[in-house]
Amino acid sequence: MSTVTLADHPVVQTAYGRWQALNDPLGVTAFGINAIVCDPGEAIETEHDESDTGQQEVYVVLAGRVAFRHGPERLEGGPGTVFSAPDPAVTRSLEALEPGSRVVCIGGLPSTVETDYGTWITAKG
Repeated sequence: MSTVTLADHPVVQTAYGRWQALNDPLGVTAFGINAIVCDPGEAIETEHDESDTGQQEVYVVLAGRVAFRHGPERLEGGPGTVFSAPDPAVTRSLEALEPGSRVVCIGGLPSTVETDYGTWITAKG
């Protein structure tokens, strides 16, 4: 098992914003996982689609507040908000609405194997 404390993990300035790579330190290869740290007005480039990779993506807001665009739809959320982009062809992006916003981004290919993800989380009377 591996753990990462995001407050202590290196933040790398890229042409796309300030990112934290999480796959290697967590030892995970089944899907991509990274975090972005951003402030309002900061030049970040997150607008994209995943048509070329076929990936589905999920974004989890950990700190601050962000606006998430998914096609023509714009949603806002704070800590604990989870956004999804299940259709790889739809353009998506995010922007910080509060200083110190941090979002974990998770992406992977749709499974070709039948799964029962989450089915054990049901209310049994």
